[in-house]
Amino acid sequence: MLDLLAERGFQAATVEAIALRAGVGRNTIYRRWRSKEELIADALRELTTDISAWAEDDLYSLLLHWLREFSRTFSDPLYGRLLAGVLGELQRNPVFADVYADRVVRPRREALRARLTEARNRGELRSDADVELVADMLGGALLVRLMPLGLPAADESYPEELLETIWRGIAPQSASS
Repeated sequence: MLDLLAERGFQAATVEAIALRAGVGRNTIYRRWRSKEELIADALRELTTDISAWAEDDLYSLLLHWLREFSRTFSDPLYGRLLAGVLGELQRNPVFADVYADRVVRPRREALRARLTEARNRGELRSDADVELVADMLGGALLVRLMPLGLPAADESYPEELLETIWRGIAPQSASS
């Protein structure tokens, strides 16, 4: 299904075309998803990493693992072919934007915020660390470097360098010295 989306774009990836590619009837698709937007959002969700499923107790290790997975996902050639179309559709299609936010962005961001809040409560972060801003910095900085914006490409060491830079500002004083 994602190959079809990458090949033809959002508008041409109709439920009929998706069903045909999958070798099923339209009714099979509609039994599980009410709309094309839901189907595509769920398929894209499968590409992204879910931090809430990881068991690491150490926040630094957890964040490093997450940043590496985030980088790996966005560096995947399929995701690269999908990215421009998905970003454009998020701007043009408020239904898709809402569904994508509800099924992909908000759950992952909330899981990240929860882990950051837990770590702050355990003293693993500075007590005044703003978990909203930390979440923005972690995801936003990496996303900007992974998008085709003419910036230097994020190499394999970028997740570590990014986390180390952010960590110096959010770690408790005894841990950051």
